[in-house]
Amino acid sequence: MENFISTQLQPVETCSICTDVFSAEHQPVTLPCKHIFGHECIKKWLRTGRGNNAACPCCRLVMYEKQDPKAAFDTSSIWKALGEQPPERLHTFMTKMWSGLQALWQQKPDGKFTITELLDQAIVPALVQTANSQSPSMARDNDPFLDCYNLIAASWDSLGRPDTATGLAIPFVRLGRLMSSAGSTLPKWLTTVPRTNRLFWKANACLGITDSDISWDVVMDAYKDLSKTQHFPLLHLYTMLISQGMAHNPQPGSLPTRRHEIMNLVVERCCKKIGGETWTGKPNNEFKEVLVVVYEELRRYQLEKKKASLRGHDGEETLVMGVWALAGWNVKKG
Repeated sequence: MENFISTQLQPVETCSICTDVFSAEHQPVTLPCKHIFGHECIKKWLRTGRGNNAACPCCRLVMYEKQDPKAAFDTSSIWKALGEQPPERLHTFMTKMWSGLQALWQQKPDGKFTITELLDQAIVPALVQTANSQSPSMARDNDPFLDCYNLIAASWDSLGRPDTATGLAIPFVRLGRLMSSAGSTLPKWLTTVPRTNRLFWKANACLGITDSDISWDVVMDAYKDLSKTQHFPLLHLYTMLISQGMAHNPQPGSLPTRRHEIMNLVVERCCKKIGGETWTGKPNNEFKEVLVVVYEELRRYQLEKKKASLRGHDGEETLVMGVWALAGWNVKKG
């Protein structure tokens, strides 16, 4: 032991980084791993060193998690970052999108907007305004809304501003189509409600970033297997739009008595009025049969039991699942 004390327990006199002797001007500091370095030397190592400079220069113990000051500037990374934004920022963007669509509806009441019109008058202005509304205390170089605008604008301008959507513009144009297809169904006041806008965002986001269309096939697949949650937000939104159409559009005093007349009524109100020419594909006969039961159940729920219409509330998913599950069971049974 005495030999160990006399030979191994030596005082530290020099910095392992610069090899200079410690002094009043070159103060030593101890890291959590107990290794000692000059104060100014280790600060320089941590701030400007290359490679694994978040770790001790001797034992490589990581002292803190390094954060990439700038996320990857590509379509998938920016889209992922947008989905992780605070709900209030997504609501701000959606509100500005609705404002742009309202201006387009005044110009074209039929709602048949070109991609150029959606980008130029709704999507790009909403991205710019949302980025500009960011708090000065937040780092603008890490704002995905600003990154999104830069990427879409640069790509679109470089191609000569064509009437086509590419890259990150694809999910935004699809969002504009989804919102515009609801214009004749959704009351204007509901477009200012955060929970409703959150549902629109989730319904569009569940379709990914490469599919340019909203397809009836996706809605039908979501109904067939309610245990798969990927596309359920779109089915939830669709059910909410049926409910809102029932609440705010004139309804017949009683449903027709003949089955084909009921079917025609439901297809008109729930397929043509909501999806219109915007959604691709066509609902098949099985789906239409189930849709009739869904319509009847919602009608009974809202008009006969005097319950509030669906509005995207938390916990509403259970009711939506129950209605579609019951409708599917009734059709299979009968």
